[in-house]
Amino acid sequence: MGEQLTCREDVLRCGSLTIKLRGAGVWKCDLPALRADVSKPAVLIAWQCVWQALNKRQMLLGADIVAEELIRPDGTRRPGVPGRMSEAMRGLIGATQRYDLTTTSSVGPLIGLGIGLTPSGDDLLVGYLAGLWCTLHDRLERMRFVYELGKAVVALSERTNVISRTYLLHASRGQVSSRLADLAGAICRGENSDRLLTTAKSAMQVGHTSGMDAVTGLLIGLATWTGPSTPCVQSGRTGQRLCQFAQEVV
Repeated sequence: MGEQLTCREDVLRCGSLTIKLRGAGVWKCDLPALRADVSKPAVLIAWQCVWQALNKRQMLLGADIVAEELIRPDGTRRPGVPGRMSEAMRGLIGATQRYDLTTTSSVGPLIGLGIGLTPSGDDLLVGYLAGLWCTLHDRLERMRFVYELGKAVVALSERTNVISRTYLLHASRGQVSSRLADLAGAICRGENSDRLLTTAKSAMQVGHTSGMDAVTGLLIGLATWTGPSTPCVQSGRTGQRLCQFAQEVV
């Protein structure tokens, strides 16, 4: 902590540590290739299992953001930052479902909202963008909306810190961390084994709450355009009989 980092000619140095970067591959993911469809039974079960495990983990850890509470009706919202985040996210979900390309009012309040190295509002947006990228299905109206939403996020990203802004810039282009991309893939393939639980836990453990916030956004994004009755607005207990093993994730 506090040591100086230098990078010259593809060599990264920190004290006695030297890392040669030349030849290292650049991480890329292909979220649209997943073609997420939460209306498929296996995918829906996987989605529900992760949703259930996420909510339990958030409540046990006393996180400010709890996925179920984030998308509840107005009357049951929590005060303060969680309430503001809930209002903004529900507005963004509505604009997405309407393909409202002119509405960016729900994006601004999320950027930089919350505490931490990467504020919760930014992490939610990163996950949400990832979920939308997974559900494009080559549909022109969806591609146009995600492109315009990405432009809005980039334009407003100056409101947050440089680290968080970097994540938002990449997410606007469909690029997210390997842990989040791996979880998206596991859900979209309809995995229901221990591997799904392990992948979900790995994604949720990033940072203090950043991982959980990003997974929250991912799950909501995956369900916004697909799935019967949009699963993300159902109770987290939906499908409990189908995935009780999700309790092991916590």
